[in-house]
Order: sequence, then C-alpha cells, then structure tokens
Amino acid sequence: MSLTAIEAVRLKSSDKSAITKEQARGDATSKFFKLAHAPALTFPDVEVRVNDVLQTVAVVYTVDYINGIITFLAAPALGADIEFTYYWSIFTDNEVQYFLDESGSDVTVATARLLLAIAADAAKVAQRQSLAGGGGLGAVTIDTSVTARELRNTAAALLEQKKLEISVASLEPADGLTEPLWTSFSELEALEQHLIRES
Repeated sequence: MSLTAIEAVRLKSSDKSAITKEQARGDATSKFFKLAHAPALTFPDVEVRVNDVLQTVAVVYTVDYINGIITFLAAPALGADIEFTYYWSIFTDNEVQYFLDESGSDVTVATARLLLAIAADAAKVAQRQSLAGGGGLGAVTIDTSVTARELRNTAAALLEQKKLEISVASLEPADGLTEPLWTSFSELEALEQHLIRES
C-alpha cells in the first residue's frame, strides 16, 4: 500500500499522528470539553463514548478539530463516564497540503518547509517534543533553540538531497553538445535561499 503525499510528508517530518485516550465525567451542566492536544485529525475520526456507549457525531456531539473541543448538544448526565479517543499531530491535513501546494507537490521540499515552520515556532517545537514522548508544552525539559537548530539542519539536508537528485536526473547533452542543458537546479537554489530567509 503506497502512502499519500500527506502521509509521506508526515512520515519524513516525524509529524505522525499519535493516539490519545482521555477521560472526563459529566456534571449535567458542561457541554464543552477541551482535548489535551490539538489539532485532532479527521482520519481516523474522534470517537466519543459515554458510559462505554459509542456516540454519534453530529447527533450527540460536534468536534472543533483545529482547537480540539468536543461540544455535546446536551450536557452529559451527572456522573456519566466520558471517554475521548483521537489522533493528533502538529499540523492539520490542510496545513500539510498547503506545504505540498507551495512546493509543487514535491514531498521532500514540502517536508523541508514544514520543518522550517516548526523550527520558527517554539511552541511547535515543544509540541513536536511532546508528540515524541518527551518534554511537552510548558515543560522546561527541552531547549527549544537546540531542537529548532536541529530541525533547520534537517531541512537543509533534505534540500541538499533534492539538489543531488535533480543533478543526477538531469539529461545528457544531445549529439556531441558540451553546453549543459537547463535544469530546475537554479530554481531549487532560489527556493533554498527563500526558505533560509524565511527561517
């Protein structure tokens, strides 16, 4: 089974989804429940159980995937056991698609752009560390500047890899011509400089 472009970017950038289960208790008043992580992914979708019974989205509750908020249409009963099961990552599928669109659907360049975006935002760096099982938002167990530098170095390595791929794939001059043919190498160099300026 082949990966989609979004899945490939997630895999190369380690922005893979993580499953989380959370518990809450109904108080007969509260309709809004904030998930510990956001954004929540739409696939696999968020599951909500009340007293071990799977609830139906849009009938019993709605989901704000970006902010990670579950809204019940009617407040769960006093003492009801509520369980949320969901997947989350640093970027939504739409955001990953944006990086792909900006990169002409090139997975490697999109991954580099995504890593630079993480590196530019200390909160995203901490969120990535939390996703990996260490540190965490608000925790002081990681040095975000060191992690950000590592992310920028990884992005630079990916772009260098892409330049080598383009160089190897370039066509040979036709019939004795010694002048090198035009390739997209210079375009990629321009993109690399643009990404460096953005970081």
